[in-house]
Amino acid sequence: MTTSLLSMLLVGCFVLSPAKATYAAADEQAAAEHEQPVAGENHDDKADAHIEHDAHADHELPPILSANPGSAVVNLTIFLLTFALLAKFVWPVILGGLQAREEKIASDLRQAEQSREEALKSQSEYEAKLSEAATEAQAVLADARRDAETSAAKIVDEAKADAKRQGDRALADIETAKKVALAEIADQTSGIAISVAKQVVGREIKADDHADLISKALKQVPGDS
Repeated sequence: MTTSLLSMLLVGCFVLSPAKATYAAADEQAAAEHEQPVAGENHDDKADAHIEHDAHADHELPPILSANPGSAVVNLTIFLLTFALLAKFVWPVILGGLQAREEKIASDLRQAEQSREEALKSQSEYEAKLSEAATEAQAVLADARRDAETSAAKIVDEAKADAKRQGDRALADIETAKKVALAEIADQTSGIAISVAKQVVGREIKADDHADLISKALKQVPGDS
C-alpha cells in the first residue's frame, strides 16, 4: 500500500514538473523584459507594453494551470493513461523486484539461522566426543594402573613363594646332611663306645646292648640347632 502511494506521488510529480518548469520560465522571461525598457519610448508605450505582456502571459499559462475544461480533461486523461501504464507494466516489475529482494533477504536470514544452528550442533557434538575421549582415556589409564599393580603383586607373591621353597629346600638339605653326619658319627664311634663299655663293665657287650647304646647316644644328640 505504501509503495502504491509513493508511486502515485512520483507520477503526479512527473506530470506536473514540465508545467511548473514552463510556468517558471515564462515568469523569468517576463521579469527580464520588464526590467529592460526600450530607450526613447514614453510612459504610454511602457504601459501598453506591460498590458500586452500580461495578456500574453495569461495566454501562455500552462494547460495544467489554466481554467480551460478541455485542457483539464486532456490532462486528467493523460494522467490516468500514465497511471494505468505504470500500474500495468512498471509497478508489477518494481513490486516484483522488491518482493524478490525481500524473499531473498528472508531466505538469507533463514539460511544464516540454519547455519548457526548447525554450527552449534557441531560444536555440541565435538564437545561431547571430546568429553567421551577424555573419559575413555581415564578408563584406559585406570585399567593400566590396575594391571600394573596386579602384576607387581603377583611378581612379589611369586618371589616370596620361590624364596620360601628355596628356604624349605635348604632346611631339608640341612636336616638330611645332619642326619647323614650323625649316622657317620654313630658308625665311627660305635667301636669306641663298645671298647669303653667293655673296659668299664668288664664283659663283652652283646649286639643288643650295642644297639641300645647307640640309640641312647643318638637320643642325647639334639635334632635341631
